[in-house]
Amino acid sequence: MIRQTWAIFVDAYRDLNARKLFWITLILTAVFVGAFALLGVNDKGLKVAVWQIDMPRQAAQYAYKATFRTVVIGLWLTWAATILALISTAGIFPDLITGGSIDLYLSKPLGRARLFITKYLAGLAFVSLQVLIVTLGGFLIMGLRGHEWLPKFFWAIPIVICFFSYLFGICVLLGVWTRSTIAALLVTIVAWGLIAGVDWSETSLLTTHKMFQAQADNLDARLAEEERRGPASVPAGEEGPAKAAEPVNTSSLRERAESARKVADWTGLFQRIMYGVKTVTPKTTDTIDLLNRYVFTQEEVDQSLNPPRPAGGNPRRGRQNGGPGLDDEAAVEGAKSAALEVHGRSPAWVIGSSLLFELAVVTLAGWVFVKRDY
Repeated sequence: MIRQTWAIFVDAYRDLNARKLFWITLILTAVFVGAFALLGVNDKGLKVAVWQIDMPRQAAQYAYKATFRTVVIGLWLTWAATILALISTAGIFPDLITGGSIDLYLSKPLGRARLFITKYLAGLAFVSLQVLIVTLGGFLIMGLRGHEWLPKFFWAIPIVICFFSYLFGICVLLGVWTRSTIAALLVTIVAWGLIAGVDWSETSLLTTHKMFQAQADNLDARLAEEERRGPASVPAGEEGPAKAAEPVNTSSLRERAESARKVADWTGLFQRIMYGVKTVTPKTTDTIDLLNRYVFTQEEVDQSLNPPRPAGGNPRRGRQNGGPGLDDEAAVEGAKSAALEVHGRSPAWVIGSSLLFELAVVTLAGWVFVKRDY
């Protein structure tokens, strides 16, 4: 049984390798890693090929890691490599079913469930090799060019494989169901877009909720302060309106606080609904974000969540039209609070619930594969 399974696994790998996409993907990966290696850090700042960008060493180090996160993790591992991997593996089951290859397998004493699982794992192994190359290249570049060795970056291997497996499970189900590589690939990309839309909507609603909640809390505090202070009085010997403190319109503060509270309540309700939807769907963005926890220190995360305030800006400035206009202070405070909440979400929730979704999808795909007449 073990020898049979291994033979199927090797045959699946040879089939993927023979499509040339494997080597094309490796060449593109090598070109990408080599291009990023042109960027480095030295005592003067950042260096791009032969061009020098002067800046403090610490700022250059942070800028290099931020660029690494955006380009290597955000662009390549999250998008480019995943799309190439989907293109490479989308035809595994449609080609098996429609190309007559399955007749040869079924003519032997081989269970369909074992055939399905072996082919599925072969697709993941094919992608694992690509991820290993990108991770090793990124680790060496970060150490040699960025002068910071990050062994924890090898967490990219299981994290990115999990991320890809969510989409691969959907692609396998569609491939078994439609028997079409193109249909499976296109619908999987559409499903990926919908999943990303759910994630973006939930995060945007959370940020808006936190912003208006901070606005309402700040306005309530200012209103309580003004009511406690009472009407401003003019000291003896100082007469005229120029000497009196500018009166505060407490009615306007109260209206703005109530409006902000209503917006916070409604956005909070919709955010909880989207969070429920997100819980039962794969969390692609959150899974990749787990890798940032290992690339960046907590100090660097805090630094990225504390953007500089606008020069000359009034932290309490907002629209004065009776609406719930956001002050600068509330906007920054709310955005930071939302980012910290997203950043602090449990890896068990992010990966565990996503893998449960994948298990359900792959189980359904396996059931269709086993029960279908060929």
